[in-house]
Amino acid sequence: MIFDWGDFVNCPLIVMTAVVGKPSADEIHEYMISLRDNGIYQALLYPRSGCEIEYLSDEWFCVIGHFISSAKSLGMSIWLYDDFNWPSGDAGGRVSASKDFRLCAIATRGEKIGQISVKSRHNSGLFGEKYFPSLLSSDAVDYFINCTHEEYFRRFGDSFGTVIKGIFTDEPSIGYCCYDEYIPYYDGIREDYLALCGRDFDLDMRGQEKDFYHNALSVISSRFQACYIDKIRKWCDSHGILMTGHFMCDCNPFWGASHSGNMLENLSRLSLPGIDEIETSFDDFNEMTLFGLAEYAGRENGAMAELFALGPCDMTYQKRRLMIYLCACHKIDHYFLAISHLDMRGNALVKDFFSDFSISQPNFEGMKELGKAASHASLLAKKDFVPDVYVKYPLELTYRYITGGFDGNRFSEMINALTYNQIQWKYTLKDSEDAPVIELDENFCFTIDKNPLDVSQIAHKVSVTDAYGNLPRGIFVRRFSDGEFIVLNLFAPADEYLINKERVFLREHDVYFSKSNDFRGECIEISPKFSVRYGNDNIARFMYLNGQGVANAVCDRDITVRLAVRDGVRALLNGDEISLFSDTSMLPSGMRKLYRCSDKITLKKGLSTIQAENDLKYLPSVLLIGDFSYESVSGDICSIQIQKRANELLCGNRLYDYGTIELLADIEIPHGASQIELEGAYLFTKVFINEIPLGSKAFSPFVYEIPSSLWGKRACLRIVQRSSLAPIFGDVEFWDKEIKECGWRKTPSTSNIPFGISKIFFKIQ
Repeated sequence: MIFDWGDFVNCPLIVMTAVVGKPSADEIHEYMISLRDNGIYQALLYPRSGCEIEYLSDEWFCVIGHFISSAKSLGMSIWLYDDFNWPSGDAGGRVSASKDFRLCAIATRGEKIGQISVKSRHNSGLFGEKYFPSLLSSDAVDYFINCTHEEYFRRFGDSFGTVIKGIFTDEPSIGYCCYDEYIPYYDGIREDYLALCGRDFDLDMRGQEKDFYHNALSVISSRFQACYIDKIRKWCDSHGILMTGHFMCDCNPFWGASHSGNMLENLSRLSLPGIDEIETSFDDFNEMTLFGLAEYAGRENGAMAELFALGPCDMTYQKRRLMIYLCACHKIDHYFLAISHLDMRGNALVKDFFSDFSISQPNFEGMKELGKAASHASLLAKKDFVPDVYVKYPLELTYRYITGGFDGNRFSEMINALTYNQIQWKYTLKDSEDAPVIELDENFCFTIDKNPLDVSQIAHKVSVTDAYGNLPRGIFVRRFSDGEFIVLNLFAPADEYLINKERVFLREHDVYFSKSNDFRGECIEISPKFSVRYGNDNIARFMYLNGQGVANAVCDRDITVRLAVRDGVRALLNGDEISLFSDTSMLPSGMRKLYRCSDKITLKKGLSTIQAENDLKYLPSVLLIGDFSYESVSGDICSIQIQKRANELLCGNRLYDYGTIELLADIEIPHGASQIELEGAYLFTKVFINEIPLGSKAFSPFVYEIPSSLWGKRACLRIVQRSSLAPIFGDVEFWDKEIKECGWRKTPSTSNIPFGISKIFFKIQ
């Protein structure tokens, strides 16, 4: 596929904008400009923890109106979100406030058989004890639509189908009350059960009739379709917008059945169906099981994925690009990025994970490069592939064993065996297709066309092996119907591989396209000594873990700094209260409204103590700002050891800092040097020679074109690199390991990606 990056102005990246605080019209417009200027033309307006405006009030809709007006003036698009936080269907608690509209479940076994319960297993520290809305009640869903969809249309109907593209439903579920031996319940289930199979619901339940669960889940799933999915889809269609979003527990058929019934069929009924991939864990056990769902459900409008929410906030653009191409291989062409902060006050409630797509990130300009890759990926998503086999989605078994008795991981294990043997597969709900069909039989054994499954015997083409001819685990291959293919290094080692018998080096999280033009000329390595220029003061946190009240700064000399203290925090330096002012311009934009800064103060050589409280993982109580380098020393009392910043750097060495640095060196450019390559760069990187810009790169290969007018000349090489926000948060790995109160321990820790380059090559024509 020949792709011209200049063909695209709008790109398929859609930032999930956390509407927090009380943003003014001017602040909203500045935020939208910051997106547009960095290649983002679409925003989903996401009411989230930290919002200080009453949801669905006149003031709320006024704020939404500012976003829509701004988008209209800037040539951008808006997507609406249908609730406050998640899950959808409650209109910010209005629906479940009525006892008649609360989700129910019925015990189908044990001593409590027949008992109706509204107790949820999904209450959390984030949301507290709450009820969930019944999406099996037509009246409850009508009320939800009237509170949300109709109110948006009443105010902004003239923008529907133009500026407003769609509305996002997030993890609506019929299963939030299902646990142990409970299944979803609604008034009328007995009549629907009788109409389906001619049998009595209660007699079958108490007698544990063989097909009871299959029949019960069938009518429950149909009810969910009729009451929620089809009703909202019809509303969206009639109002000229798309219904998009994803369902709860979509990564596992057995979990998904209790939350969504017939997951494949129900998801397919959305006009832009989607999946939830917020962990960005390519070796997750259920990863391919999840992506097969999107491939099945995608229709003429494409498909979407919610991505990256758990971060970490310093995830490389290389890894983000890889995820987007993995999505594209499964027909996903809309990429909802979680999340983009107006400011970071939501982190006071959502404490355990943090991802940010905003100008608070020093490297946010790299979104232009990610957007170009996403535009290319969205074209690939329109290409089909011919499966070697089909996999029958185990709907009947998930229904039959909905209350337990089967290990759902076995299904994902088989899907992974197909994927990493480079066997192309698709889901089906049918017994026969135009290729062999794999299914899970009643004895929990896999068969292919009714015979025992042996993955090694499936006829298919192997495209990638290691240097010894073995199949490498962690390499994903998609072969498209037109003969082109793509290779993704999900979690295999960086190494040389044979791709269609040609030797190709794949870096970590690399993407390889068929018809790639690998360089075959001469390379000349150079190793200059760089002088280092810093573009901003460094920022370091003081960490107070598990109620610790004291942290230390240990200085190798007297140093002039500032302290930033979060609003509501009382902080003392060496026992004295710190005088604070409102100038916070040296902080990232998303933190400025939440902190106050001191005037310049001098920390003396040796140890200083800083007392504070109420520290938060991603909203530190106290920050230190100044021209210094530092090292975190974590323990019973956490310290930062402050040193002088380095002023020189060699290739192969690294710097850990925050913000922007410039590396400068005098070099000689060989004759015929058409390109310069920076090997081992991880950060967003710009290159200049004699102040001539050679371009920006956010992911490998970091290769830049050199004008022939520079050949044979001595020149100044200037390399500009930008970090993420992550260095501000310090030793988050220690926090995750030691914190006593944590609601979500699966969050990846930041790794503070370093500045620097391993090697520099000139590529000679």
